[in-house]
Amino acid sequence: MNNTLKKYLVASFLVLSLGTANPVTAATETQAAMTQATNAAIANLEAALKAVTENKLDAAQDYIDATRDSASDILGACSIEAKKQHGSTALKNARRQIRNGDTAGATVSLKEAIEIFKSLLLSVNTERQSVFKWFK
Repeated sequence: MNNTLKKYLVASFLVLSLGTANPVTAATETQAAMTQATNAAIANLEAALKAVTENKLDAAQDYIDATRDSASDILGACSIEAKKQHGSTALKNARRQIRNGDTAGATVSLKEAIEIFKSLLLSVNTERQSVFKWFK
């Protein structure tokens, strides 16, 4: 009877210790997914900017659509929420300007969106470092 109780307690301790490791893993995976989505958004925006400068407006429109898909995968806190909203507004402006054939305006809007998404990436990397410092 005593051995059964010991086995049960050891098994329970193992389950509990594995359960506490999962939030750390989940946080790391979330940060990695956010970084990947942000990098994809930046790459698409830079490709859209290049397409606009080459006057390939249909291709630029496709890259902006892909950016919107990547941007919807980016999760964040309230401070990041405002940046995401500004990025979304810049994308809408770029789409409208491309439809109207305004390459100069689209270039400005795309550069603004690139800067916003790069600042999001900086926020992600800063948060990742602070999470690891907390668990040391």
